[in-house]
Formats: sequence, structure tokens, C-alpha cells
Amino acid sequence: MQGDERTGTGAAAAFALGGESARAVYRDLLRFGPRSRSELSSRLGLSAPTVTRVTRELLERELLHPLTAVPRAKGRPHEPLDIEENRGPRFIGVKVTADEVHAVVTTVRATVLEELTLPLEDTSPGHVQETILVAVQAILAAHPPVAGIGVGLGGLVAARRTVVSSHLLGWSEPVELAAALEAHVMLPVVVENDLIAMVDGLHWFGIGRAYASFAVLTVGAGVGIATVIDGRVVRGRHHMAGLTGRLPVGTGPDGAPVAIREIASTAAVVRRARELGVLAPADGIEELRALITAGDDGALGVAEEMARALAVAAVALLAVTDPEAIILGGETVDLLRATAPVFEESLRAGIAGGQRDLVVRTLSGAFDEWARGVAVIAVQEFVGVEP
Repeated sequence: MQGDERTGTGAAAAFALGGESARAVYRDLLRFGPRSRSELSSRLGLSAPTVTRVTRELLERELLHPLTAVPRAKGRPHEPLDIEENRGPRFIGVKVTADEVHAVVTTVRATVLEELTLPLEDTSPGHVQETILVAVQAILAAHPPVAGIGVGLGGLVAARRTVVSSHLLGWSEPVELAAALEAHVMLPVVVENDLIAMVDGLHWFGIGRAYASFAVLTVGAGVGIATVIDGRVVRGRHHMAGLTGRLPVGTGPDGAPVAIREIASTAAVVRRARELGVLAPADGIEELRALITAGDDGALGVAEEMARALAVAAVALLAVTDPEAIILGGETVDLLRATAPVFEESLRAGIAGGQRDLVVRTLSGAFDEWARGVAVIAVQEFVGVEP
């Protein structure tokens, strides 16, 4: 595919922000909203002539637009500037699961414009790449101009380029996913662990932006824990912080530790429900959901076991990181929502008295939340933010 002004390399070049001063101005307006030139100069430590120059260039290229001037008691009125979201660049976010590819196209502030879901027939690297490309090409045809693409999946990712391994997809060898996709779409592609991407999305444009420190606990095929402390996503030395369900939440009959994923993952919850006779051997999570909705005591009991185990994990997390809020999400967060009183009672019983003002918030559990977060990492690449 050849690049032009609407797709491929032409679109990326058309929206290039330029030097670091221009990027700094654009980033500040993007995340924190309209400001005057004098406010930008003060906040960013840039000289007034520099701010005037870069804002003029960004205005001429229609990456910014002026808002109505605000009168002042003395001096010239403030003329706030803001980014141009409606006519600005678009970004694609792709969330890969074991059986589907979920894609969204968003504005530069991660407002979702359209969603697309495709089945994933198998999880081999080649087939995953092909399915991603089908979704991406469909969006590119309908929503030019796109300036960047993000891909998120469950696994260990290096430098936002290479999938080192993915237990979820059965990948044990490194896959150069970003490079493989870039060869076909002629656009910058970034790849990230899906949990880290979702947390970045919540931190930049979602409910997490209200807090300097917050924790995210997700439950579904796996159990993930991620934290933002003092405005920074905690990734860890190997970028593995919170990416496993290995956190012990009890001990088994033999005294061995029991990990959270062995109790709260979808497979563990279904297995427990079958053991107790709540589900038939062929039944799965959808049948369990239906029973919970109907108020079945056995099904609610299984969900309550899950809620208590997750509360233990949350208490440990809060004891170490002391965030302002904890955000619950994931594909099976609806089971947690159905047993919210049990979760909150267990949580409040375990945390310190000074933490009783903790805010607990719950996401919808829809996959577009994950895909939107992955679009945000493409936005971060566009504005020059280091992971």
C-alpha cells in the first residue's frame, strides 16, 4: 500500500507534531484541556516567543483551535487554545483475546467512534496477524486519516514492539508483531500488554484521571493487578508488575499457597461451580451468569467465594500501595458486581482505619474498554511519551 494524505505514511506525516516544544504544548492541551499561551508558558517552562511560535504553527495546521476569549480586569483577554479533536487524527486500538479480535477507532482523546469484532479461528501468530489486519484495513477504509495503531494482548511485551511470550495465545517464542503489521499498513504500530494499556487509558482519559494514585483489579481469563502511583504506571523491572495471578490469597490442604487465579479466574470459577453441582459438566460461565441473575443460592455462593478471594488480594494491594481508589474490571466483573456487598464488607474489614475513605469503582467489563486503552498507547506514541 502506498502512503498518501489519508492513509499510511502520508497520514502519519501530515499530523507529525514537530519538535519537543510543540509536542509539550500539544500534550498539555490534550490531557488537561484549554489553556492560554501565557498559562502554557508558565506550566511548561517555555519562553513566550517559543509558545507563540509553536502554537501558531499548530493552529495553521489545524491541530489546535482557539476558543472564545476570556476578558480580564486588566490587560488583554485570555484566548484559550485547545486541540482539534473532531478533525484531528484518528487512532486504532485492537484487543486480542483467545477467540476474538476487538477493534475500535478513536479520536486523539480516545473517544470511541466505531467498534468492530472478528472471530479468531486459531491463535497462531500468522493467523492473529491476518485477523488484526482485516479489522484494521476495514477501519482504515472507513475512518481516514489514521495516525497510529495500538495492539494489546495478554502476555509479556518488550519495548512496545515484540511479544516475548503469551500464555493466553500459546506463544512461547518471541513474535515481532509490531514490525509485521507495519509492513502491511505503513503506519506506526505499538504493542503492549492489554492490562497495562487499559490502565494507561484510564489514567489519561478515563475515570482514573481523577486520582493521582489508583489500583486496577481485573478478573476474567486471568487475574490482573496494576497500579498508578503518583501519576505513573508501575511496570516493574521486567514490566511484569501485576501481570500474573500468582498472588497468594490462602493455603491449600497441603499447606501450599493458593494463588488468586486458582480461585477467581473464569476457568477456576466454572470448575468450582461444577464441583459443587451448581453447573452440569458441559455448562460454562454463561450458564453460571444466568443462575446468578435468577438468584440461585448455589451460584451466588460460588460468586461470593470469588469476591472474598479478590478482596484478600485487594487488601494486600492496598496495604502496599495505599491508593485513593480501586477500579474493578474484566470480563467477569459482573459476578463481582452481583456480590458487591460481600466484596466490600471483606475489603473494609481488612484495610486500615485510615483507608476507609477508599473509593471503589467498577467498569462495565466490555472489551471496548480494553481496546480504547490500547488506542491510548498509540496516542502516547504520537505525542512522544516514553512508556
